[in-house]
Amino acid sequence: MWIRPAILGAQPSGRGGCASATVGDMCLFIGGTDRSPRAFDEVWILKMAPESTDGVSSSDWRWIRKSTTVRGGGTLPARTGATATAVGRKVYVFGGQEPSRGTCFNDVVVLDCDSWEWSRLEISGPSPPPRNSHVACVVNGGRLLVVYGGSSPEVGPMSDVYLLDLEEGAERWIRPKVTGQAPEPREMHAACVLPNTPGDGDWNGDREIIVVGGRGGASVLSDAVVLDAQRLEWVRRGDVGVAVCAHTAVPWRLGRSGAALLFGGFGGAALRGNDTVTVDGTTLKTIVKGVSSEDVAFAPEPRFAHSSCLVPGGGMLVFAGVTPEADLGDVAVWVPDERASGVVPACDLD
Repeated sequence: MWIRPAILGAQPSGRGGCASATVGDMCLFIGGTDRSPRAFDEVWILKMAPESTDGVSSSDWRWIRKSTTVRGGGTLPARTGATATAVGRKVYVFGGQEPSRGTCFNDVVVLDCDSWEWSRLEISGPSPPPRNSHVACVVNGGRLLVVYGGSSPEVGPMSDVYLLDLEEGAERWIRPKVTGQAPEPREMHAACVLPNTPGDGDWNGDREIIVVGGRGGASVLSDAVVLDAQRLEWVRRGDVGVAVCAHTAVPWRLGRSGAALLFGGFGGAALRGNDTVTVDGTTLKTIVKGVSSEDVAFAPEPRFAHSSCLVPGGGMLVFAGVTPEADLGDVAVWVPDERASGVVPACDLD
């Protein structure tokens, strides 16, 4: 079911391509762009009521435009199409693009959510080429950040995998050799860590990442592929039955199987609808749930280039995005009818 929480405070302007991450009872939204195109350097916090038992029913949510500082002074470039990945109380932002000039980035900047200070991460090893519209997921208990795909004006769609070892004081980029059949190069795909895929030995947490759709060199894609981040192998592939790009995915569960919950996107000729699609991480089969008559008044309109993140206590939050007519800045939350069977607690993702 869809819920429209009551939110206090001035809200962000409409935008697409902003990065998002969940830290405690906060959803952070970083950057993005409008259609002019004007990129944003803002950090917006959607503060959720910690006393709410289900994470979404309280009316005490609040928008906060957060003031931040940069270690050493100066400013950080505005960007869209970056990724934001939370590890504890820090958010790692990688890549992105300044759309008016087409400049892509390959830096990593870190936001400390206690001091609200940005810092540039000093990293050894071969850096990934600059890119935007990629995906990044953290695995191994917050030790490794996995970056896949993306694009730049110079290279076009990419299909490379990079690992960022986040050992404090010894951060380094690694270009690993990945076995298995590599997916087609792509941008604007969606990905998440699959719950219930524990690693072996001293590996901490889940090991598999599912990647769905995206735009290749010639068309919008309809495949789903699974990367085993511990074995560094592409282990499964299938077809979800619908081509989609510029959509979102959050970790979910189908019984004992890890899954991805998808929303929105563009199919190449038109926007996807406002149904939700769950992709089973084992079988790669899909379950499509349309909007019920009771939900019509609360469901978000179809969109692409939006942001999604998990809500602590339950649910997928959808923020902003783009339609052919408008840049959106609204918020909607989807929760399962039987909440306990579908939601991964946010702490499981750290």
